[in-house]
Amino acid sequence: MKECQLCKNCYTDDATTCPKDGMPTMHTIAGEPVLEGKYHLECRLGQGGMGVVYKARHAYLKTLHAIKIILPDLVGNDPQLVTRFRQEALAAAAIRHQNVVGVSDYGVANGTMPFLVMEYVEGESLHDLLAREQKLSPERTAELMAAICAGVGAAHAQGIVHRDLKPLNIMICKDKPSMSEAVKILDFGLAKIKSGELLGSFIQAQTTGLMGSPYYMAPEQWSDEEPDARSDVYSLGVMIYQMIAGDVPFKGSSIPAIMKKHLSDDVPPLSDHGVQIAPQIESAIRHTLEKEPENRTPSVEQMVSEFRNALSSSLPNLRLSQSSFNLTSLRILTNPPNSLVFIDAYPAGESHANGWLLLENLKNGTHRLRVKKEGYLDYEQDFSCDGSPLELFAELPKDENAIPRPSTIQTPMGGTGNLSSQQISSQQISSQQISSQQIQAQTPVNLSETQNLVPKTTGRWGKSASILSEAEPKETTFSPLTLAIIGISGLFLLTAIGGIGGYLLGFFGSGDTVNIPNTSQTPKKSPDNVPAPVLKPEMIKITGGKFMMGRNDGDPFEKPAHSVEVSDFSIEKHEVTNAEFYQFVTESGYAFKSDDWIDGKPPTTKEKFPVRFVNIEDIKKFIEWRSTRDGVTYQIPTEEQWEYAARNGAKATLYPWGNDFREECGVLGKATAEVETVGSKACGASETGVFDLIGNVFEWTRSEAKAYPGNSLEPNCKEGKTCFIVRGGSAYRDARGKLSETATFRLHLPNDIRDNRIGFRLVKSP
Repeated sequence: MKECQLCKNCYTDDATTCPKDGMPTMHTIAGEPVLEGKYHLECRLGQGGMGVVYKARHAYLKTLHAIKIILPDLVGNDPQLVTRFRQEALAAAAIRHQNVVGVSDYGVANGTMPFLVMEYVEGESLHDLLAREQKLSPERTAELMAAICAGVGAAHAQGIVHRDLKPLNIMICKDKPSMSEAVKILDFGLAKIKSGELLGSFIQAQTTGLMGSPYYMAPEQWSDEEPDARSDVYSLGVMIYQMIAGDVPFKGSSIPAIMKKHLSDDVPPLSDHGVQIAPQIESAIRHTLEKEPENRTPSVEQMVSEFRNALSSSLPNLRLSQSSFNLTSLRILTNPPNSLVFIDAYPAGESHANGWLLLENLKNGTHRLRVKKEGYLDYEQDFSCDGSPLELFAELPKDENAIPRPSTIQTPMGGTGNLSSQQISSQQISSQQISSQQIQAQTPVNLSETQNLVPKTTGRWGKSASILSEAEPKETTFSPLTLAIIGISGLFLLTAIGGIGGYLLGFFGSGDTVNIPNTSQTPKKSPDNVPAPVLKPEMIKITGGKFMMGRNDGDPFEKPAHSVEVSDFSIEKHEVTNAEFYQFVTESGYAFKSDDWIDGKPPTTKEKFPVRFVNIEDIKKFIEWRSTRDGVTYQIPTEEQWEYAARNGAKATLYPWGNDFREECGVLGKATAEVETVGSKACGASETGVFDLIGNVFEWTRSEAKAYPGNSLEPNCKEGKTCFIVRGGSAYRDARGKLSETATFRLHLPNDIRDNRIGFRLVKSP
């Protein structure tokens, strides 16, 4: 079977290029992309330490499935693995709970590769949710954790321990009516297989810079003790801490450092992460993280009970039901979003970026809602709970006495636009065009014109009528007839002014010539005669050293992790831009065509975008020209140099900004696949200050394509072509999921290909 390096789609062995995007394919799993003659593998969804997960379709039923194939290398190292895998697959299939991904089939492909057929889940992982939102309110955390614990509890009732609970193993399905139905737990029962191989996976994590399970492991899992249900409670406690604090409680630069903290360090207070929370809630979290299992919260049911009781007691006028966790709910929509919400003068949380805040299980009776936001007047309203779900809308009036925000500009036509300083610069708005009186405070977009909203009880959220009533049309000061008369009068006035001005300037009238004196004694220089400023690259010095290149749990072409030594070098801070490449084209006369350019020139708005549609020959000519101009020998980097810079040297981080994915730090996953100005993602820089190493455009290296030492995979390159390695991802790639990029991802392409996803940057000797 072959897979496309870019889209991960699966093809037969005779497919040398991907029909979808034209990229080269490479061998992955032996045989055709069909298991047992009925499961057609369509594309790879992901890969971990144990195996590879594919999206598959049943040949006859046409149903979608997720199929996990255990890595052949792992099977070869442990002959008993197939037997144990089958036993655990049987156990996982027996759970049958709405919050656990269902297992429907099991088999062994080619007599060597055991595989598991599971329910196909479409949505996002809890890991992705936390990467996007950073922190969750205690109420939202409780809602998620109740559903997770329901699935974990069902497994514990059958004597099955997960042993590898972490945000990556929690999926949140889309298009589900409630969170209790949306949560799905992955890999239940399968983690037990790894009990004897955990240290090996830790070593792998250390060499690749990818930290996963060690952050969530109970102290007893670091020893030879057999984990039980309380080990899962500990892992869930770490997840609760992370949801509220925005980070896990114990981190370290190495696996032994993390282990030591789990075994001996006290749990850091949530205030260390800037979170102020009721002591009852923090105490409930700490109970789940006790070092000794006998002192820990004994079960997931008790864990949910303690957390909701703490949440109830932290709000004097709120209580959580003892019989049902989702008995009564309040959803509040605030405009503007990110507003502080108070119930009966007690802080209840902050609304999210979409304006919503969910509060669970309010006590029946009358309460007082208050919403606050800097720059706005407070919103207050009384409401009553009677046991039915309730929705409220709070629109805060603008505080006219607030200090105006300079980021909003009133245009000469009288409208307002929210333009940042960068946007103002790119649109070339000069100081003469905008006066200081034209700067006004930002006005939020109204979600509703209704001023007096009344609480409305509803049934299920998905079936309830909207509480936002239609706005009454506002009466205007002037009638339509009055407005028409004013408009016509204004038109006549403008015509008269224009006629007088034209007469004075001699455009028409008496026929006499009006001479306008020439105030300049010398002819004005044409812009074409002004020499363009020299655009020189900003180089960042990189101190050489040893690091672990590649990783063992990435794509097949990224394996194995191996030690590499790199000498000192300097690398460009940014990818080469359209403006820089255009200067080369104009000064050298080089023939170059780009779909980004118009009439052979990049548009002004795209001058600082990375140049695209360049192949190796284009880059060689550019290097010759720039090296001669600057008196410096430039090159495109080797892939060793590129990865060393992108992974912060010996630290070998998975991304330039660290080991955790941050969607906001890379130009990735853009619906229009458009690139952005180089350096636009401030948080995406490496520790040395190199930008856009992940995202924006892939970058050519001068390393010819070949497998790493010890890897039998050989890249396919058409006869007569030389393939080179490209690195770093592009705006076309998904921001998360199976197509997300890391600093270890490798792709090989023919030297003459021109593509809108590929650019480059240069290096030089120190």
